[in-house]
Amino acid sequence: MRLTWLADVLRDAGCRVDELPGWRTSGGTLSEVRGIVWHHTASGRSTSDATMAAILRNGRPDLPGPLSQLGLTRDGTFVVIASGKSNHNGYGTWGNQSIGIEAYNNGIGETWPAAQIAAWDRGTAAILRHLKLNTSHVKAHRETDPGRKIDPAGVNMDQARQRIAYLLTYQPPSKGPLMALTDAEQAELLKKVRELHADYAVKGRSMRQVILENAERLKRLVSAS
Repeated sequence: MRLTWLADVLRDAGCRVDELPGWRTSGGTLSEVRGIVWHHTASGRSTSDATMAAILRNGRPDLPGPLSQLGLTRDGTFVVIASGKSNHNGYGTWGNQSIGIEAYNNGIGETWPAAQIAAWDRGTAAILRHLKLNTSHVKAHRETDPGRKIDPAGVNMDQARQRIAYLLTYQPPSKGPLMALTDAEQAELLKKVRELHADYAVKGRSMRQVILENAERLKRLVSAS
């Protein structure tokens, strides 16, 4: 099995995507996909995005590449590394019969940018939807390999799974006040909602809290339009 659909599924979900040359034939053959594993790269901002992508593709002296199917830059761009099996979770639950997302972060206290977290959520939800899987199939590396791994450091996975579950179940309204808005106005409203979601995701708030606390604000925004 090869995940040659990765780039298209991510783009269709509204994610920014950068495809590395040769990714469609990179990696071994997958027999199945058991889940998605979140990682951090343990790389600082002094490591360029291009250098990090090359490491994920080519590997390290102690571990051959590819090291994940996807990288995720600090500005929220998915870098498609490989369509096949990658060496990212060999000792963990699901092993390497899983999709690895390596988010660029030093893992020792670097702040997670809102755009990166929002893209992580959105891209993961899109992949789960394509595979017909639920949020029980999303784990941190530290959850698949406890005692050995800490990544992704500083990310609350229970809250992440809540946000992804919301994205999986959300359906845009087919009627009501939003239908009176122009396409441009609906796009602006969606942008505001996504910005709000990303901001609260970084602050560690659940999506339910975001919705409850901001329902009146969104109502006023729609009425004013």
